[in-house]
Amino acid sequence: MLKRTLLKIFSAAAVISLTCSCAALSTEKQPKAEAKKLKVGLYIDKGASGCGVYHHASLIAHSPQAELVTLMAKDIQAGKLKELDVLVMPGGGSNKQCTTIGKAHHDKIRDFLRNGGGYVGTCAGMFNVLGCRLQLLPFDRYSGAGGSTSNVTVEVTEEASKILGIAPGDRVVRYSGGPVVYPTDPAKCEGKGISLGAYKSAVSRSKKHIDKFIGAPGWVYGTFGKGKVIATSFHPEYEEVNYDMMLGCYYAVSGVKLTPVWPKKNFRPVRVGLLAIGLNGHGPIKTMLDLERHPDIDVHYIMMSEINKGMLRHLDYLVMPHADGAVVKKYMNLPFTKKVLAEFLDNGGVILAGGNAAEAVADHKNVKKLPEKADFRKYIKK
Repeated sequence: MLKRTLLKIFSAAAVISLTCSCAALSTEKQPKAEAKKLKVGLYIDKGASGCGVYHHASLIAHSPQAELVTLMAKDIQAGKLKELDVLVMPGGGSNKQCTTIGKAHHDKIRDFLRNGGGYVGTCAGMFNVLGCRLQLLPFDRYSGAGGSTSNVTVEVTEEASKILGIAPGDRVVRYSGGPVVYPTDPAKCEGKGISLGAYKSAVSRSKKHIDKFIGAPGWVYGTFGKGKVIATSFHPEYEEVNYDMMLGCYYAVSGVKLTPVWPKKNFRPVRVGLLAIGLNGHGPIKTMLDLERHPDIDVHYIMMSEINKGMLRHLDYLVMPHADGAVVKKYMNLPFTKKVLAEFLDNGGVILAGGNAAEAVADHKNVKKLPEKADFRKYIKK
C-alpha cells in the first residue's frame, strides 16, 4: 500500500516537473510579438499640394511605430479607410479635395470616424472639418478672412498641452491661407469640439478681417462618434521646431506617440531640391522617401516661396517628379522662375525631370528628361 502511494506521489511530481519544464522551454523559444503598427493614410490626390504633403509623409514613414499608406480618392471611394487607424488630410485646396473624393463618398469619412478612426487635418485639411465641408466639428469660417504665407503666433492652452503631450505657451508657426474659424451651435453638429488655442497675431488680405483673425481658434479638437478629430489652420509639419506639435496631433487622435528616426547621412551629402508643385499620385512620395533614405543625399522640399528666396543657389540638383504637368508648367514658366532656373543650370546645377514634369523644362545640357517612374538616385552623383 505504501509503495503504491509513494509511486503515485512520484508520478504526479514527475508530471508537474515535466509540465513546468515544457512551459519554460516553450516560453524561451517563442519570439516576442511585434507591436501592431499604426496604419496612417495620407491623402495625396488632387487638392493635396505643397511641401506639407512631403513633411507629413516623412514624419510618418520614418516613425517605427507607424505604417504610411498613400491614398488616392479612388481608395477612399472603395472603402479602404476601414483598413486604417488614422486619415491625414494635408494642405492644398479643400474644395478640390472634397470634390475629387466626391460628395457621394463623404459619408465614408464620417463612418470611418463614427467607428473609431482618427482624423488629422492641416490648413486645407482643417477646412474639411468645418460646417462648409464635411461638418465634423461645430466650427465654421469667416469668408475671405485668411491671408498669405507668413509666421504668426498661436497659443497652446493648458488643455491642449494635456491632449497633445506638449508644453503649453505661445508658439510661432507657419501660416499659409488656412481658415479663420469661429464656433457654431454645437447642437447642430454630430461632432463635439473645442479650441486648442487662439491666434495672438494675424495676417490678412483685408484690414477689416484682422480683428476676426486675432483671438480665432488656430486649431481645434473633438470627437465624432467613437473617433477623434484634430485640425490646424497653420502648418506645424513644416518646421522642425514645431514637429512636436504635429506629432502631438497624431497622438491626440490615436494614442500612439510617433518618434521619427531620421536616416543617417555621410559627410557632405549632395544637396537635392525636390519640387512640391503639382503633386500627383504615389510617385512623388516614393521618390521623396527613396532620396531621403540615401546616405549621400540631403533633401530639401521646394515650392515657389523657396525659389523666390534663392534656395536654388544652394542646391546641386533639382528633382521634378512626374506631376500635374499643367500646374508645374504654369509656375515654372513665370518670368522670374525661368530666370532663376536658367542661372541654376548655367552655374552647373542639374535638373532631373520625370514624366509630365519634363514638359515644363526647356532643353539644356544640364537638363535630363526621364521616364515617369525613373529612379532618380541613379542620376545623382556625389
